[in-house]
Amino acid sequence: MAKENENQQPPPPTDPKLAQIIAQAGGGVSAESELGSDFPYPTRQIKGVSPELLPIAQLDIKRGTGADRQFYGGHLLVNEKGVVARAPYDPDRDARIELLKLNDDVARANLLNILHSRGFYGDSKPSRGAMLGVRFESQDLYAMGSFLYTANAKGSTWEPLLAEVAAMPAVASVGGGRSVRVSSPEDLGVYLREESFRQLGRNLTRQELQQAILGIQNQQRQRAASNMDAPSLGVAAQQTVAGVDPDRRTAMKLGRALELMFSGGG
Repeated sequence: MAKENENQQPPPPTDPKLAQIIAQAGGGVSAESELGSDFPYPTRQIKGVSPELLPIAQLDIKRGTGADRQFYGGHLLVNEKGVVARAPYDPDRDARIELLKLNDDVARANLLNILHSRGFYGDSKPSRGAMLGVRFESQDLYAMGSFLYTANAKGSTWEPLLAEVAAMPAVASVGGGRSVRVSSPEDLGVYLREESFRQLGRNLTRQELQQAILGIQNQQRQRAASNMDAPSLGVAAQQTVAGVDPDRRTAMKLGRALELMFSGGG
């Protein structure tokens, strides 16, 4: 695929809830928590920690300004009760497991319809077997896996995240019609890794890569909902990596300039 060198910046999301999801998934810290940059993961207010996870979680817990306010900024996932509840999902393995847990036909259909209408199915739609809860096809597992990937980046189990995703602009009607295909994590990873070496001289960390992929996919969904073309993968990767580590990026550019100057290059 030919790469573009456009310098244009995408407009901010017009939907405030979507903007909040993107900001938090990108590692944004709530202003009210006042925890600053000590946390490399999204910061979440919590009410407790599952006992078996306390030895892992306690290093990433800080107290806020209120007497009973605690905030967690680690890699574990927080559930709908505000409890640090589990390790991040393995989307390839857990997509089927989480779908099989849904014994309520109405809840399962609601989940699948939301994933479809918000673009997680791409050009596909929920299979009949998935709607009945008897068989999950590849498109169902892909959609659920993408949703779990989003949950990991948000630092949340998928259940509380569903309402936030439902508040995003619909990009496909449940009964058919226009849909949007978001780029796969694999394709985005190729471009992001190449840009990371070019701009930063290093690999992206796993968390940086996950957040970058989620940000580009959400931008693609939001643009589709607004009937706007999304940037090419090359441009999207270039713009995203530029914001990952600005200080290192500046140092890399300065180093190249000095190298050219002392080598006599033009």
